[in-house]
Amino acid sequence: MASIVTKNVKGKEYIYLVDSLRKGNKVIQKTIKYIGAKRPVLKEEFDCMNLSYKNQDWILNNYNNQLSYQDHQNMKDISDKYNEYLKSLDKISREKEKERFLSIFISNSNAIEGSTLTVKETFNYLFNDIAPKDHSKKELFMASNLLNAWNYLEKNCKKFPTDKDLFELHRLVNLNVEDEVTLGKYKKVQNYIGDVHTSSYLFVKEKMKKLFFWIKKSYKQVNDFEVAFQSHAQFEIIHPFVDGNGRVGRLLLNWLLIMKSLMPLA
Repeated sequence: MASIVTKNVKGKEYIYLVDSLRKGNKVIQKTIKYIGAKRPVLKEEFDCMNLSYKNQDWILNNYNNQLSYQDHQNMKDISDKYNEYLKSLDKISREKEKERFLSIFISNSNAIEGSTLTVKETFNYLFNDIAPKDHSKKELFMASNLLNAWNYLEKNCKKFPTDKDLFELHRLVNLNVEDEVTLGKYKKVQNYIGDVHTSSYLFVKEKMKKLFFWIKKSYKQVNDFEVAFQSHAQFEIIHPFVDGNGRVGRLLLNWLLIMKSLMPLA
């Protein structure tokens, strides 16, 4: 059973996450994670630690498809038709279609974070240089940031994403929006999705390493669409950054789709 204990080291007190294990007739304590200098730990924070330690925040326990073969085929047909449509366009029309898609994607993604820019306002601001009225600077930064992050995705998505790629996407997404100290870095404090627990910050690095490993291995056994969908779901459970996880998660989802020449989702 996991618990938090205090240890005195050279006159200073530090707290650790430990597990009590029975060995014969004795109960021994195994140190799981060093937490830091002694401080109060909220129940919600401890629950996240326990959740991650017990691996209850991990949903990718096998390499199985969740949807039917017909579902996969329907999605592939739609994706193929969209790609054929893009090929039929001339260069200018293809660029206009990209702008249309990105306006929807950026507006939808930022709306999750409270932005009120409509699709039309997003399009006019990013591609016609027309600043919308009655919107905050933060909303405008969020729009231009996500466009820059998408451009990074397009330049790099022929390969598997790495932690360095996600760090850069996070930095681009949150520039001038989030505290610079946290840009492009995994969380070092606990966060939540409303009342829902996310992975403990103590376990984020290993959870993300495990996710990248699953992505690479899964393509041999799991449908390409489902690799993207399931990876996205696991990413959001981990919630590895202090803020911007929804937008970075949607970028990761599309990275994995485009990498396999599939239609991106807005």
